Amino acid sequence: MSNKGRATAFLKVNRPVEYPLDLKGVLPPITRTLDSINEAEAHLTIAKEQIKYAQFWFIKITPIDDIAFNHLMAGNMDGAKEMWSKQDSVSSLQNKIVCYLIENKPWLAIKTAEKLYEKFGNSYISKIDANCTFQMSSIELLHQFIDSLGEEISMQRLSGYEMGADTKAYISSQTVGPLINKISSEVEITKKVDHKDAKARIDAARKLVTNTKELLTQLKNILPTSDPQFQMIADKLGLEILQCGIDYFNNSKDEDAPHTAMKMQKYAQSIVVGILAKQRCEENVKILQKIIDELPPRDVITEDRAIKAELSKFVRLPDNISYAVTLLNNTKPHLQTIKNKLGATNNYYLKLSTQIVGNAMHNVVEEVNAVQNDPQIAIRIQLGLGLDSTSLSRLKDAFREAWKATIIMDDFDLEPNFKSHYNDNRNTLKSMCNQLGVSTYVSRSSTTSQPSHRSTTSSTSTRSSMQSRQSTAYSSSSDSSSSSENDGCIAALVIMVVIGIIGALANGGEGFLIGLFWGAVIGGIVYKIMSD
Repeated sequence: MSNKGRATAFLKVNRPVEYPLDLKGVLPPITRTLDSINEAEAHLTIAKEQIKYAQFWFIKITPIDDIAFNHLMAGNMDGAKEMWSKQDSVSSLQNKIVCYLIENKPWLAIKTAEKLYEKFGNSYISKIDANCTFQMSSIELLHQFIDSLGEEISMQRLSGYEMGADTKAYISSQTVGPLINKISSEVEITKKVDHKDAKARIDAARKLVTNTKELLTQLKNILPTSDPQFQMIADKLGLEILQCGIDYFNNSKDEDAPHTAMKMQKYAQSIVVGILAKQRCEENVKILQKIIDELPPRDVITEDRAIKAELSKFVRLPDNISYAVTLLNNTKPHLQTIKNKLGATNNYYLKLSTQIVGNAMHNVVEEVNAVQNDPQIAIRIQLGLGLDSTSLSRLKDAFREAWKATIIMDDFDLEPNFKSHYNDNRNTLKSMCNQLGVSTYVSRSSTTSQPSHRSTTSSTSTRSSMQSRQSTAYSSSSDSSSSSENDGCIAALVIMVVIGIIGALANGGEGFLIGLFWGAVIGGIVYKIMSD
């Protein structure tokens, strides 16, 4: 109390007050004010606070302390510590703790505190204040010291030092718990964001990454990644970030959505620890990477979008050649622009051009098939009876339009593996046109190359399998087939007439009719065999 009175008197007249244990040259200058003195006095009226602050200052009990303090006040801290190291007592251990703190060696202070409270915990409080009735166990004293020290230099820093197992476990519990709780709280906040709101979800993911990155790093410095607590919170955090990326991609119309989502996916993949969490992240990253690989180059996004719109309309229309021609004509300018920007050998360009030709070719095949399979035309062809003018005109019109569409397709660049398939079908169609007398003359000075597409659009899956459909359509009227049918028809007519004559010789006019009937039956069988 006398020190307080002296300090108050000096400060009232604006005079600095000093004490021997201010340790000039060892400690930084101390600034005292009336407010700070009053605040300190208020704390020291509480028994537990008295003990707390006493843990961080010198105490004098033994004659050795007097000698050590003389060294200390002379600026010889090593000499003071040497004196206090001669024997372990409450005061010598306490004073060495303070020296280690002044020297910024908190790990040595903690180790010394462990020894102090283990050996003298029961008498420590009474040594500080004989009149104090408040009691604390040695463990409580150590934990209070660590808590106070952690408030000053952070628990995370303390956790990095070598010390007793129990002390390290306590420091870990004081750091791990709060860190896990903070991360978990951030995850729960993010989970409440509307999963259908793309912008809100990606913003929430970014905020979650920002708010937890340092926390997770601190936790990783305390716990090994194999620790169940670390794995649990790391997986919880990573999977929520992953889900944010998925929700954003599924609901976003942003052109750069796949790349934006991938940043979240890869970050999530980098922090998860558990096997199942890693597998889920890996699967989603692979799926998204495949989508990214199939995206159009950034500088042709406008053209790609226009072509996809045409394909989207096309797949909803009937399988008519006219719609194939419309698709070809409407997409050609966009494909030409893509070709000019990317080059004629660009994989994306060739793929897109091939897709459009494949879709158009499908319609050509389907309409030609439909005309040939018309019952009125198909029966007459099979029986070799020849076509009436109306049927022949329909057939010629179909092949004429098919050839016109093919001439347009000739201007499109194609992938090599599809090019040979296209040429085979083109040659077959040309042969069929020639049989029907449909002109296949092409009058143009040059051809213009054009492009291809991504297999991921709905139009590709809807309009695929061109080879099988095409072969069926065009081979049905090939040269070899027509020859077989004609030979079979002639043989059938000969058999029918011969058997009719035999019947007439046997039974007259009635026998001729019966002969014709059985001749027709037998002739039909022969026609069938020769046609097959």
